[in-house]
Amino acid sequence: MKILLVEDNEDIREGLTDLLESEGYSVAGSGTAEEGLARLRSESFHLVITDYMLPGQNGDWLLEQAEREHRLHSTGALMITAHPRVRPPSGVRLMHKPLDIDDFLRVVYESITPLRAVGG
Repeated sequence: MKILLVEDNEDIREGLTDLLESEGYSVAGSGTAEEGLARLRSESFHLVITDYMLPGQNGDWLLEQAEREHRLHSTGALMITAHPRVRPPSGVRLMHKPLDIDDFLRVVYESITPLRAVGG
């Protein structure tokens, strides 16, 4: 299962990548929403995990643009943020920082499980 992780903080991106890879996921990282969208245009992923606050465009923009371009067909989406009043786009799960690792891994698994059922 391939995950696109869009997080501008390199330490957090590396830590989450290591965690997800230790669970058997293949992870591609990007530091900006624009880079993330470029990856979605060239590769298929089972799940997109994006931070809300990013340099340039935010995670909300990334997911809305990807949806407009039909890049999220059969791809789950999860947004993480430290901001208390973020409203994610429809159908996107939201988790607040600091992340509880067990909850985070459970939500990742739950976000990918429906795709496994349809052979995604």
